[in-house]
Amino acid sequence: MKSSLLLGLFLAWPGLSVWAEEDKKAEAKIRSPRAGETVEHWFVAKGRTKNVPEDQVVILFRPVGEDGFLFPLSEGIKGNRSFSEKIYHEKTDEGIQVIQVRTVPVDIARKVIAYRRAILKWVDGGRKGTQPGFAPGLLESTVRLTEVEYELEESE
Repeated sequence: MKSSLLLGLFLAWPGLSVWAEEDKKAEAKIRSPRAGETVEHWFVAKGRTKNVPEDQVVILFRPVGEDGFLFPLSEGIKGNRSFSEKIYHEKTDEGIQVIQVRTVPVDIARKVIAYRRAILKWVDGGRKGTQPGFAPGLLESTVRLTEVEYELEESE
């Protein structure tokens, strides 16, 4: 009886380990803004991530334009903790917007963060010169963990 119980546990063990790994899938939850909420053109996005691998960074993105280009809204955020990021929209932005939480490999995250800094410097400098470029193909290795749709208040 004891040997059949041990044999049963031994045979079940591989299935348990696969099941346990499935539980470790990276996850994210956005607490603010809530789906459908109307917000000002600047607000603080809050949420939490868990089970993010150490070779990944969390970055908030906003799909922009018809082709869904992903604009980075944040610097790299360490995974497996709460986050709180200030989000700014242009006064000309209006209507429904989306924030996505994505995991990004560390080497790609460095390029995304450098691009974000270059764009912000370009905008802050009065948009003089050519807009800094970014290869959207770099983002193919990212994984969307979650997203939320919200609406911007009408500008006055």
